[in-house]
Amino acid sequence: MKGEFEVSISKISTPFNFPKVHYHDYYEVYYLLSGERNYYIEDQCFPIQKGSLVFVNKNALHKTMMASRPEHERFLIYFSDSFVEPSLQEQPDLLLPFTAPPKVFELNLQEQAFAENLFLQMISEYSDPQKKGRSLFFRSLLNQLLLFVIRKIPDKPDQETLSAAGKSIHEIIRYCNEHYKEQLTLNQISKDFFLSPSYVGRLFRKYTGFSFPEYLNSLRIREAQRLLREEQLKIEDVSQRVGYINKTHFNKTFKQITQMSPLQYKKMTEGMDDVTLRYSSEFLEKNK
Repeated sequence: MKGEFEVSISKISTPFNFPKVHYHDYYEVYYLLSGERNYYIEDQCFPIQKGSLVFVNKNALHKTMMASRPEHERFLIYFSDSFVEPSLQEQPDLLLPFTAPPKVFELNLQEQAFAENLFLQMISEYSDPQKKGRSLFFRSLLNQLLLFVIRKIPDKPDQETLSAAGKSIHEIIRYCNEHYKEQLTLNQISKDFFLSPSYVGRLFRKYTGFSFPEYLNSLRIREAQRLLREEQLKIEDVSQRVGYINKTHFNKTFKQITQMSPLQYKKMTEGMDDVTLRYSSEFLEKNK
């Protein structure tokens, strides 16, 4: 993302699945104008369709995948903490859609018309950098959208009944989220949960869209990035803290996920308070 906010609208007609689980240090709002997609956020899969509004918190693991047909059109908003900070002073719970369930909101026809009107105004504002008060007006449009969604959040969200398989994988993923720094293996986790490794592997792919190693490595590298940004640690120490015994393996995995070495990342983030790394907005636009 370039700057404090960014918007885009794209129509995609060819089959596409985002190549890797990813995350970024800014907020994402995803609205499906047409078609169908599967949206994976952390440990959940959300089938979405026209009128679905998705909120992805910063640093949340996520990716989109094809549903029944590849054709779809979507609108995206990215914004940083600093961009929304003035509004938070007046409305502290403005970011609630990113943290409270359900994360995905299905809009009726009237609500779709309201939201899409806001999106069109955002595109108009974003397309002309010379407009006076551009950031202020864009922020007012974003505030309207967030407040509109906050009023749709139920006080006590209904808990959807999960199947036995769904409950099992939910518990396994929660275990991985809490213990990813340990030497986890698919065989060990399967044994702990009294399931076969092949079955757990299939559940992982079905319910999250990720393989077990892909998900585990993403958790570890995300934490490694945080440590490199915020702590004065040697790269070898960071490697061990996030669960890698072999430094070479850590370096290789880090570069595979972030497109740069741990040392390059550390140098890039030195002295920076609010950086958006790992994926450039161009990469996101090309592959979403």
